[in-house]
Amino acid sequence: MRAYFPLLFLAALSGSAEAYGWIHPVPKHQPLAWSGPAAGPTLTGDPELIFTFDDGPDPKRTPFVLDTLKAHHIHAIFFMVGARLEVPEAQAIIDRILAEGHIIANHTMTHQDLCHLRNDLRANAEIDKGKAIIEAQAKMQMVWFRAPYGVRCELLDNMLAARGITHFHWDLDPKEWKHGNTKKTIDYLEKNLAKIGGRNVLLMHDIKTATVEALPVVLDWLEQENARRRELRIRRIRIIQGYELAIERMPPGLLDWLTEVAPDRDRITKAVASVLP
Repeated sequence: MRAYFPLLFLAALSGSAEAYGWIHPVPKHQPLAWSGPAAGPTLTGDPELIFTFDDGPDPKRTPFVLDTLKAHHIHAIFFMVGARLEVPEAQAIIDRILAEGHIIANHTMTHQDLCHLRNDLRANAEIDKGKAIIEAQAKMQMVWFRAPYGVRCELLDNMLAARGITHFHWDLDPKEWKHGNTKKTIDYLEKNLAKIGGRNVLLMHDIKTATVEALPVVLDWLEQENARRRELRIRRIRIIQGYELAIERMPPGLLDWLTEVAPDRDRITKAVASVLP
């Protein structure tokens, strides 16, 4: 469990300051920024990369993304929109994602900007309904969450705190969701991955054609880049699998217990995703 005393202390201090006119209260819908690195510092000393995909599943495009990830032995995190699970094809995609060792997470029910919804009840429902429908089809608990558009405000902070969850942000965004240009996506990723340091969370979208087309090119480039680094004896770009990040965040001793109850690797991966703190 996280210690909330420092946050409570700051909140109390803020209230006292307002009383004396030192600062002005921040409207609960006013935009704020997320701190980085999104998934914390590197634990290996290598430049590290975590693959995440938003807005799916998409019956036409997500399977191609999964094909590419499988070919390169990458296990990603898929932040799903609840409304997209209401089509008949969604269940098979979810089953495949879990069977292949990826992690599923909540990206709200209908992909609304939670900081611009003036109805607080509707904003809360976006989180809760998305979680409920994803859990129903994935048959596991959802504890990782990402807000649409990566927005942050006091309202969202309060909603997440009330649920005991934190926001899973990102560090790299090729914006293929915006421009839809495959070449721009490839150029951005190759340029930025070549110079990354520390741990980096990559945001992409498995509902976009540019993602489907760019991903295999970039992963081929990444393998070539790591081969070059190996020859030069410099640190290679290490891919942190989604389940590895989950294991990092598990309470001590819990992984040993999971290994006993689920000795099969695929079952462990699914079990890890279901008990994340």
